[in-house]
Amino acid sequence: MDSDRPWPFEVHQLSQRTLVIIESDRFGELPHIYAVLGPKKAIIIDTGCNTASLRDFLETLSCLEGKEFQVVNTHIHYDHIMGNYGFSMASQRRCRGICQGSRSRAFSENWKANSLQDMVGASILDFAVTDWLDEGARIYLNDDEPTDEESLEILHTPGHTPDSISLYLPAENRLFSGDLIYPGSLFLYLPGSSLEDFRESLHKLRAFIASKPEGCGYFGQFAMAMQADPNLLSRFNAGFSGCPMDQVNRSLLLSCGHIDPELPAKALEELYKLLDDMKQGAAQGRPTRNNLTSFSTRHFTLMCRSEDVSH
Repeated sequence: MDSDRPWPFEVHQLSQRTLVIIESDRFGELPHIYAVLGPKKAIIIDTGCNTASLRDFLETLSCLEGKEFQVVNTHIHYDHIMGNYGFSMASQRRCRGICQGSRSRAFSENWKANSLQDMVGASILDFAVTDWLDEGARIYLNDDEPTDEESLEILHTPGHTPDSISLYLPAENRLFSGDLIYPGSLFLYLPGSSLEDFRESLHKLRAFIASKPEGCGYFGQFAMAMQADPNLLSRFNAGFSGCPMDQVNRSLLLSCGHIDPELPAKALEELYKLLDDMKQGAAQGRPTRNNLTSFSTRHFTLMCRSEDVSH
């Protein structure tokens, strides 16, 4: 990249181990790319639109110095895989591999047709997938001393695409949701999209989130930190003043593929109710162009094929 041109990436540190990297791209997608840091490697969740080499940019971040990379794609739409090439080249020995979900491998392997690149005029360079991730698989942040707490648990969450996955990080009570969920318009009419799969994935997430006890993630760390620092609780009650944010978490957070890197999971209640109302015929949809019908809540708009919601 021309050294006189600024990088098209904006970095925000969400926690001690998690970064969000927002790309300014020519398609207007502004994809949210995540880096989850372990002692010797960084898990890179999605690779964006290749406006510039993501791999080269990551090399400039001091917090990633000396770390290997392991790429995970939440699904194979163009704005999540265009940077894969930079990690797939034979010369890039610092990359441990590129991973995708195994649920709909045929769909994923046919990314040249299913990535929507032709729809937007994108051109994706070839890459090689090295690992296919099954439901419940874990990617450990520390391969030398693996623990479930410091790992990313794979959930197959189809709907937006049949190959979509989400990744849960217990240590932060954080779910990386890809394009399954983000505030704004959720597209359920694209090739491979399914309203029924989306409904089932939301029910699955509802049960998954409910299974997480209060105190998981940062709260467990907070309790241990209180033992080492008796004054921590008073600072907590005073409004977190001087309290390390890696020791405080109030609820599960959704790190979305677009728009919001920390959406409170309680926002999903809107979708649960909407989907129930749609199934019972109680939701009022708005017909739009191209035989689509939209359903809106405060945070979300579901864009569905009209035939999928007709009764």
